[in-house]
Amino acid sequence: MALPFPVPDTLAPAFTLSRCTEADIESMCAAYYDSFVEDPRNTFWWPGRPAMFAWMRGRMVRKLGDRDTRHFKVADAASGDLVSFARWDIPEGHGRTFGELVEEKQPLDVTQAVTAVAGEAGGDDGDVPVTSAPVDAAKPSAAADLPEGADPVLCNHFFDMLHAMAEKQDAKAMLGLSLLCTSPKYYRRGAAKALMMPMLALADAHGLKTYLEATSAGRPVYEKLGFREVDELVFDLKKLTGTMDELYKITIMVREPRPA
Repeated sequence: MALPFPVPDTLAPAFTLSRCTEADIESMCAAYYDSFVEDPRNTFWWPGRPAMFAWMRGRMVRKLGDRDTRHFKVADAASGDLVSFARWDIPEGHGRTFGELVEEKQPLDVTQAVTAVAGEAGGDDGDVPVTSAPVDAAKPSAAADLPEGADPVLCNHFFDMLHAMAEKQDAKAMLGLSLLCTSPKYYRRGAAKALMMPMLALADAHGLKTYLEATSAGRPVYEKLGFREVDELVFDLKKLTGTMDELYKITIMVREPRPA
């Protein structure tokens, strides 16, 4: 299936950019897990690795079949290994804009806009270890959808706060970056930025804002791409877990569309 945008010139020649498929699910789960588990604050609600992988697999399958989401990946051309992937939530009425495929339809040429977005970000091609909150954006529909063995109180508190914030900000009206993960061995190779720039350029071309939930590691890079803080979520981990004596903050960020 074709991409809805041209591959950015900034993508390293050793990498390819394409859509994710169900064949990528195991690699996507590994990148998701490995990138977030490095900071225990990101994963205070997680159970052990086997249970998280089982939960992530189920979510990945459902999300790949969701007409309102898009998944794109960067892969290592030589090995075929997944380098990085992004999941985007598409606002209502903009399915074709972001690649609801009609095969004969040519993708919108946003080459100049991608170049402009890259200019905003500066010359740093560094990926961020963790670039968005470790959650699939949507609140689980039932307790059965929580990871097996996870503390339901912690899970529901985390999901409820994210869900309430998304409603407060009317996130459904914006392009949403719900998940962006890079395999740790490929950090600082520019893959995550290459996944973001074409979609931001499409949002610009259609006058759409973009919404995301950033970890502390991701926030500085998002600011370089034009995102600004509009709110924050604060989790008192000592109160929630009884063991982690610190606060965990997720920054809510919105990017205004850039003029052509």
